Amino acid sequence: MSDIDRERARKFQEMYMRILKSPLYKRKLSDYALNGIGLSQIQTLPLTTKEDLRKAGLFGHLAVDMKEIAQYHESTGTTGEPSAAWFTQKDLITGGRQLKECGVHLTSEDLVLIRFPYAMALPAFLMQHAAWQTGAGVVPASGRTVVTPYPRVLSLMKHLSVTVLAGLPREMELLAEAARLSGSEPSKDFPALRAICVAGELMSDKRREHIEKLWNVPVFNMYGSTETANIATMCEYGTMHIVEEDFYVEVLNEDGSSPIAYGKKGFAAITTLSHQGSPLLRYFNEDIISVEPCLCDCGRAGAKLVHYGRSKDRIRFGNIVLDAMDIQEAVYSLSPAPDAWKVLEQEEGLHILIDSHDSGKWSEEKVRSRLSSRLQVPVTVEITKLLDRGDLMSNVPSVKPVYIQKRSIGS
Repeated sequence: MSDIDRERARKFQEMYMRILKSPLYKRKLSDYALNGIGLSQIQTLPLTTKEDLRKAGLFGHLAVDMKEIAQYHESTGTTGEPSAAWFTQKDLITGGRQLKECGVHLTSEDLVLIRFPYAMALPAFLMQHAAWQTGAGVVPASGRTVVTPYPRVLSLMKHLSVTVLAGLPREMELLAEAARLSGSEPSKDFPALRAICVAGELMSDKRREHIEKLWNVPVFNMYGSTETANIATMCEYGTMHIVEEDFYVEVLNEDGSSPIAYGKKGFAAITTLSHQGSPLLRYFNEDIISVEPCLCDCGRAGAKLVHYGRSKDRIRFGNIVLDAMDIQEAVYSLSPAPDAWKVLEQEEGLHILIDSHDSGKWSEEKVRSRLSSRLQVPVTVEITKLLDRGDLMSNVPSVKPVYIQKRSIGS
């Protein structure tokens, strides 16, 4: 057994005893042995679903005394009712370390502008801890706020010589469009910027390439959630490495009853080995992922993770299954890539709305043909205005977009 395997086995046993202090797991595990359950027996234990967390309420999976809690967070609730997440000071430090392993390699020379929202969400705080742990400075610009509209953020970036930008992928796209509208060229007019860190949305290879082209700097993705903190980080070679000292990641079939072979797509079940405040056992988070061993040029030998999107966004047409990753890759393969887009599932196929300041370069028929060919389903295309560029240049806060709209049953 390797050192990391021994550490994970020890952490799992400590975590198992810790979660029994929470009302949720005291109930869920009442028929299971209190002692002697090891990591190798994890598949004999029950899954934790999003519905479990919602029904448990705000304090349902709190596993420490309230006096130990440093911060409370909630998921955004874009897929249902928000669920609670509790963090001790140690949890926040651990979360900072998880992000610190990102290929951006923060140093004391960096000034990081954080564009993640600070209100209830987690990534902004973890990014802040990662910066502090490396000696980097922080500009807490936040997101979706009237205090820091897009022109103000661009001004801060330029006048403060910001070296690293961190936020949702969509924020990176909107900031680039705001820069263009203000007469700047984002790829040239921010010479101090050396890297971008993103999290909180699906990031396909084509989307990452698009954002890198917009800003002319490398983009590093991070995968996690408010409930779990950061599960995987992208290294300088573009590989998403699972932070294995803190997480045990399973890939299961659709009903969660059995594992999927290494490298195959399945449904994630996440066990938080290090989390103190509100640890999770086999959290079936409804994400579609694959996991496989990886010997990366960065020197890490642990498993790599690929995220394909959420199960709620999966679309089926006969024998064809499209995940959000497939759709995003197709949309961002367009030239020019859109400034905004939305997919509507219809009975006869997909209706895709696209918007670009450069839309004159598009042929609707060529775009339709390309998307239909890549997705292998019938596609109709509408070149339209999805982005209010006037709002973008004012202090109107942005909202998290819905990229894929499923067809209602019976419609």
